[in-house]
Amino acid sequence: MTQTNRVVRFIKRPDGAPTPDIFAFEEIPLDPLGPGQFRVRNALISMDPALVSRMRPESNYAESVNPGEVMHGYAVGQVVESNNPAAKVGEVRLGRFDMQEFSTQDDADETRVINLGIAAPEHYLSVVGITGATAYFVLQEICDPKPGDVMVVSAAASSVGRVAAQLAKAQGVKLVGIVSTDDKAKALVAAGVYDAATSYRGKSVEALSADIGALCPNGIDIYFDNTSGDISEALMDHYNDFARIAVIGRLGIAHITDTKKDVGRRDANIMLAHRIKKQGFVLLDYNDRMMEAAFSLARMVKAGTLQADIDMAEGVEAIPTAFFRMLNGENTGKQLVRVGTIDEATDPAPRKVGELLTGPGPLGPLVLKIMKRRGAKGR
Repeated sequence: MTQTNRVVRFIKRPDGAPTPDIFAFEEIPLDPLGPGQFRVRNALISMDPALVSRMRPESNYAESVNPGEVMHGYAVGQVVESNNPAAKVGEVRLGRFDMQEFSTQDDADETRVINLGIAAPEHYLSVVGITGATAYFVLQEICDPKPGDVMVVSAAASSVGRVAAQLAKAQGVKLVGIVSTDDKAKALVAAGVYDAATSYRGKSVEALSADIGALCPNGIDIYFDNTSGDISEALMDHYNDFARIAVIGRLGIAHITDTKKDVGRRDANIMLAHRIKKQGFVLLDYNDRMMEAAFSLARMVKAGTLQADIDMAEGVEAIPTAFFRMLNGENTGKQLVRVGTIDEATDPAPRKVGELLTGPGPLGPLVLKIMKRRGAKGR
């Protein structure tokens, strides 16, 4: 009997904000592997805001998805067949395996083997992986938080926002979050990481700016920008001298088909007058340092100083709903979809070594110190 693959296909580019009719389910046969190929059975698929950018036919830092293709997506999966000596059956790998049950790959270097002794598979797609590494490197390389700084985070309840807030809080930063609704703002403060929060939905730029000014009477030193658009414009009059702005996401302009049509107040005068540093961030630039972030973040998770919030959906059929839950800010933690399982008995990774490196002993900090030193030399 021929084995099949259930996929979520991207069938048309959105006209404005993405809508559910851009996706379609399909069940297709799995072809035999060719020379040098290997097959991964997906276990967990990540729902990420950056996927919206791939839907647009414009110049971007990541490859666009074309109508008719399986929708792009990062996932953790396990090698179940291999004609490639660099990919062993049983390995657990992280990569762009897309929104489907099985992914056929040609180049083992395009994905990476992960050690589940370091972190759980769901954490590699969240607090220890893409999400956590984004917060980790943005704070280190762009934001440079100092005790007493005021940091504003847009999409503050998102998985990236939550991790960034926890890491900054540990460095003595005052945190202000911007979320969609008043109820979410209250819940965010009640959770104990953010010192204050406000909502943007239904507010003009001027009204949101007034709310931010009331919450940040001494100005803003850091802006962790997950949204761009009107939300970011509302912060312009509140920056302190030498403020740092990290541009990470564009959720606030996800409804715009062509980002050239994004309009708003220009910020050159403010940046000049306050000597502001504004820099975009793309995680792909830090591929060679991902293990440094994974080790550091995994140690925090195991020590209980970093919380991993997961919102898990089940099954391939749940992918479109989970995607729009993420896009609309309805998820409570990192939005993942479980589409398969991992056979731990066939995983060749040295899990005990991973547990030792991220445990409470002295070996982990030593390895991390070496990694950071190598990373500094490499940049």
